[in-house]
Amino acid sequence: MGHSLLLFLSADRLHAQLMEGKKIALQRDFTDTPDGRDNFNAFLQTAKFPTYLLTDLIEEDFRHEIVPHLTGSSRNALLRRKFDQFYRGTPFHQATRLKRQKTGRRDDDMLFSALTNPALIMPWLNIMLAQNIPLAGIYSVPQISAPLVKNNPSNHLLLISWEKFSGLRQTYFSEHRLQISRLTPLHAGLTFQEAVVKELIRTYQYLKSLSLLPSGQLLDVLILCHADDRRELQDKLSQDPDMRHDFADIEEVGTQLKIDYRFTDSDASQIFLHQLAVNRPPTHYANAEHTHYHTLWQLRRALNWSSGVLLLISLLWAGTTVWQSGGNATEAETIKIRAQRLVKETQQITQNFPGMHTPAADMKASVSIMRKLDQYQPAAQIILQPISAALDRYPQIEINELAWQADAKEPVANNTRADLPAQIIMLKGDLQGFGNDYRAALVYLDRFQLELGIRGYQVTALTKPLDVSPSGSLADRREAHESELTFSLKLVWRPAI
Repeated sequence: MGHSLLLFLSADRLHAQLMEGKKIALQRDFTDTPDGRDNFNAFLQTAKFPTYLLTDLIEEDFRHEIVPHLTGSSRNALLRRKFDQFYRGTPFHQATRLKRQKTGRRDDDMLFSALTNPALIMPWLNIMLAQNIPLAGIYSVPQISAPLVKNNPSNHLLLISWEKFSGLRQTYFSEHRLQISRLTPLHAGLTFQEAVVKELIRTYQYLKSLSLLPSGQLLDVLILCHADDRRELQDKLSQDPDMRHDFADIEEVGTQLKIDYRFTDSDASQIFLHQLAVNRPPTHYANAEHTHYHTLWQLRRALNWSSGVLLLISLLWAGTTVWQSGGNATEAETIKIRAQRLVKETQQITQNFPGMHTPAADMKASVSIMRKLDQYQPAAQIILQPISAALDRYPQIEINELAWQADAKEPVANNTRADLPAQIIMLKGDLQGFGNDYRAALVYLDRFQLELGIRGYQVTALTKPLDVSPSGSLADRREAHESELTFSLKLVWRPAI
């Protein structure tokens, strides 16, 4: 086995572990600070190996859904709609089919999950992309926990572990399928044993409130810990008729998994890093953009392997021809030259593969520019969808004109991005169904403006059906047609900080 790089990301630091086969060759820790990220960037200069990122973050969401059983493009379209519905604000999402129902339409039980705070991941990911690091995938601790409990006989199991830099992790499995997971940071003064006792009761009530644990069902609790902590936990955990406690000795688990590491406490980080190295799940949170350089690395490796096979076949062919022709050296030499030329051409194609030799600084600048351009040109759906939703709630408003432009000179509202231009939407429309009841029409329009304000817009009324300002002119409009109840609004939108 060759070299690989394992990364373990928590809320405030990144642990890097260089592997030679199954042995740990080097370990480094980087804080989530400008200096820490600069040190990580320098470290990657000498660690351009296949890379696997493991996350252990509070901001990981799980949603269980029953969806129709579909295949091909229909299934992909369904998943995209679900991701837009649940996780529009993050690119780090995935869907896992837990099982297919056996009755009725035989729908699919799906688990949708996402890392909901991309700001914790993107700084590190951008550094890796700028360095052309072949990132194979982005995984989470709950995802890779399933193999640890696959032989446990319980159908309702809560796995508890502790990771030194992230906290106490509790992952619930129903029939050996991941259902939900919680991470609790350990604050100063709170020991591992105290946290287990305190959080276990909360998690049990949480499972009951979500109906994930059937009524009257005993919850099996498996605690992964060191022998020293086990003795204290056995004293602290009271006998509970609703729960049954069991322990997995972390040293014994490490020995069974043949992990080259000496466990001195209950920190299970190395257990999960080992799972990441040898037992990765088929799905993960990275998309094709994130794994682009790993795909190129795989293609290069395949081409190198193919060229070696071609050379071997060509040499064998040449040897056979020489033997059959009774030692025709000239013909054998010609075949050998052709084989070597083919290998050389293959290597040239591999060396000229797109993107693999772009300077790191250029790639980093390109990524930064593209992300900035994306921010300057937000998708129309992001800006206009809340307006559409508000109009659905106010059916007596009919929009006749809509104009949209960007303006960097527009004053910046509180809690919005000052470095991006404002998106300005001009609405003109009518109020329908009010007749000459101007008071009701004005109240209705004011409520519509308030609704838009709640949805993130700064709203200014340019014209109203009736000018009630001190400088306005009140006229007898009893004969006016209701189509004259016109208005115009100015909406200003900027991304929130």
